[in-house]
Amino acid sequence: MAHSFQLKLTSDGTPPHLYRALVDGTVEAFIILNEEPATVSLADHEGNPAGGLRMSLPGGQLEVTEKNSTESTPLDLEDFKLLAAHLGTQWRKQGKAPTEIRKFFA
Repeated sequence: MAHSFQLKLTSDGTPPHLYRALVDGTVEAFIILNEEPATVSLADHEGNPAGGLRMSLPGGQLEVTEKNSTESTPLDLEDFKLLAAHLGTQWRKQGKAPTEIRKFFA
Protein backbone atom coordinates (compact mmCIF):
# COMPACT_ATOMS: atom_id res chain seq x y z
CA MET A 1 0.00 0.00 0.00
CA ALA A 2 1.13 3.52 -0.79
CA HIS A 3 2.53 5.69 1.99
CA SER A 4 1.92 8.89 0.04
CA PHE A 5 0.55 10.05 -3.27
CA GLN A 6 -0.09 13.15 -5.32
CA LEU A 7 -2.69 13.47 -8.05
CA LYS A 8 -2.31 16.54 -10.27
CA LEU A 9 -4.73 17.56 -13.01
CA THR A 10 -2.80 17.82 -16.27
CA SER A 11 -5.65 18.41 -18.73
CA ASP A 12 -7.40 21.69 -19.49
CA GLY A 13 -10.41 21.09 -17.25
CA THR A 14 -12.80 19.65 -19.82
CA PRO A 15 -13.89 16.03 -19.41
CA PRO A 16 -12.38 13.51 -19.39
CA HIS A 17 -9.87 14.77 -16.83
CA LEU A 18 -6.30 13.44 -16.99
CA TYR A 19 -4.27 13.19 -13.78
CA ARG A 20 -0.60 12.48 -13.22
CA ALA A 21 -0.18 10.26 -10.16
CA LEU A 22 3.04 10.09 -8.19
CA VAL A 23 3.00 7.29 -5.60
CA ASP A 24 5.59 7.22 -2.80
CA GLY A 25 7.63 9.76 -4.77
CA THR A 26 8.88 7.14 -7.23
CA VAL A 27 6.04 5.51 -9.19
CA GLU A 28 4.43 7.58 -11.94
CA ALA A 29 1.12 6.68 -13.54
CA PHE A 30 -1.76 8.45 -15.27
CA ILE A 31 -5.46 8.10 -14.57
CA ILE A 32 -8.61 9.50 -16.17
CA LEU A 33 -11.68 10.80 -14.35
CA ASN A 34 -14.76 10.47 -16.55
CA GLU A 35 -17.77 12.37 -15.27
CA GLU A 36 -20.26 10.53 -17.52
CA PRO A 37 -20.17 7.66 -16.75
CA ALA A 38 -18.63 8.29 -13.34
CA THR A 39 -15.47 6.19 -13.61
CA VAL A 40 -11.74 6.35 -12.97
CA SER A 41 -9.46 4.45 -15.38
CA LEU A 42 -5.75 3.89 -15.86
CA ALA A 43 -4.35 5.76 -18.86
CA ASP A 44 -1.19 6.56 -20.74
CA HIS A 45 0.46 10.01 -20.56
CA GLU A 46 -1.70 11.23 -23.49
CA GLY A 47 -4.97 10.31 -21.80
CA ASN A 48 -5.75 7.15 -23.73
CA PRO A 49 -7.18 4.33 -21.61
CA ALA A 50 -4.43 1.81 -20.85
CA GLY A 51 -3.58 -0.63 -18.11
CA GLY A 52 -6.89 -2.42 -18.04
CA LEU A 53 -8.35 -1.13 -14.75
CA ARG A 54 -11.51 0.91 -14.25
CA MET A 55 -13.46 1.76 -11.11
CA SER A 56 -17.10 2.81 -11.09
CA LEU A 57 -17.46 5.73 -8.69
CA PRO A 58 -21.04 5.37 -7.51
CA GLY A 59 -20.50 1.83 -6.26
CA GLY A 60 -16.73 1.36 -6.20
CA GLN A 61 -16.88 -1.73 -8.41
CA LEU A 62 -13.52 -2.55 -9.93
CA GLU A 63 -13.39 -3.88 -13.48
CA VAL A 64 -10.42 -5.43 -15.24
CA THR A 65 -10.98 -4.37 -18.85
CA GLU A 66 -7.85 -5.95 -20.39
CA LYS A 67 -6.54 -9.02 -18.60
CA ASN A 68 -2.93 -8.93 -19.84
CA SER A 69 -2.42 -5.17 -19.67
CA THR A 70 -2.47 -5.00 -15.84
CA GLU A 71 0.94 -6.69 -15.81
CA SER A 72 2.54 -3.70 -17.57
CA THR A 73 1.14 -0.94 -15.35
CA PRO A 74 3.37 0.67 -12.70
CA LEU A 75 0.50 0.70 -10.19
CA ASP A 76 -0.59 -2.37 -8.33
CA LEU A 77 -4.28 -3.06 -7.82
CA GLU A 78 -4.41 -1.74 -4.23
CA ASP A 79 -2.71 1.54 -5.16
CA PHE A 80 -5.09 2.05 -8.07
CA LYS A 81 -8.10 1.47 -5.81
CA LEU A 82 -6.70 3.95 -3.27
CA LEU A 83 -6.12 6.67 -5.88
CA ALA A 84 -9.48 6.11 -7.56
CA ALA A 85 -11.39 6.22 -4.26
CA HIS A 86 -9.73 9.46 -3.13
CA LEU A 87 -10.21 11.10 -6.52
CA GLY A 88 -13.87 10.10 -6.62
CA THR A 89 -14.48 11.37 -3.09
CA GLN A 90 -12.94 14.78 -3.79
CA TRP A 91 -14.82 15.06 -7.10
CA ARG A 92 -18.13 14.45 -5.32
CA LYS A 93 -17.28 16.85 -2.46
CA GLN A 94 -16.14 19.70 -4.71
CA GLY A 95 -18.66 19.13 -7.47
CA LYS A 96 -15.87 19.47 -10.05
CA ALA A 97 -12.58 17.85 -10.95
CA PRO A 98 -10.04 18.73 -8.23
CA THR A 99 -6.80 20.31 -9.44
CA GLU A 100 -4.58 18.46 -6.93
CA ILE A 101 -4.86 15.89 -4.17
CA ARG A 102 -2.03 15.02 -1.77
CA LYS A 103 -2.22 12.33 0.90
CA PHE A 104 0.32 11.08 3.39
CA PHE A 105 -0.20 7.95 5.49
CA ALA A 106 1.72 6.96 8.62
